[in-house]
Amino acid sequence: MKKPIKDFARNLLPGRVYKTLVGTVITLHAALVSPKNRLLRMAASRRGRTIGSEADELNKRNNRLFDYNRALLPNALLAELERDTHDLESAKRFTGLTVGYPAWNLLYYVLLCSAPAAGEEFVVVETGTNQGISTVVLAQALKDLGLRSVVRTVDIDPSVVEIARHNVEKAGLSAFVDFHVEDSHQYLARLASEVDAIHFAFLDGSHAYEDLRKEFTIIYPKVVAGRGKVYFDNTTTGGVARALKFIRIAYGGNLVEFENCSWCPPGNVIWQP
Repeated sequence: MKKPIKDFARNLLPGRVYKTLVGTVITLHAALVSPKNRLLRMAASRRGRTIGSEADELNKRNNRLFDYNRALLPNALLAELERDTHDLESAKRFTGLTVGYPAWNLLYYVLLCSAPAAGEEFVVVETGTNQGISTVVLAQALKDLGLRSVVRTVDIDPSVVEIARHNVEKAGLSAFVDFHVEDSHQYLARLASEVDAIHFAFLDGSHAYEDLRKEFTIIYPKVVAGRGKVYFDNTTTGGVARALKFIRIAYGGNLVEFENCSWCPPGNVIWQP
């Protein structure tokens, strides 16, 4: 609505009726311009692929940073592990297939800003513990929030969980992590039966389409109940990209994409209802 019309309607109509009228106008306007916007988006996307094609291969190989101030990391262990990293090969030796910097900080701050109302249990779950590097990031956020909550993390491989336990202990965060060695689907199903809501989930175990789709399907009602967030890694291609396409169609919600962080393949995505 134009401003004079809006002012007239606001003065004439009861508040609830006015809000309904404005909402209807916005919806109709969006429906009318939607086809044009889709065409514009397709054209812009095509131009973007052309412009970025020369750098695609490089981006796939390296979408994490190495030359940065280690003091920016949320936990000193990460800085210690990153001390001698200067490329992806050295990063794999010292920190495994983790998201790396700056995605570590993205994960940290998203969780830090996702705490529920005071007094409500903050339910945080991670699939794919691996060596526990991302677990450290999540646990540090809980500690910094001053909460007694824990990161419930699950991995089917007991050997990597032992490494993760050591890393979490070295980071001084054992009190903030609850480890599980189990199939993620079984564990998530049990967790979903035990809690009223899930406020934050980092689904980073198997990146196969069917596995990730099933993990999301299990936790979806509890994430909605908690008005929570689901965080994904390696999102630009492969099974994760397919699963996100399914989630967008089947469940709706909002997806915030960070295509140029992490690596192998790059991309982090945050989903919320």
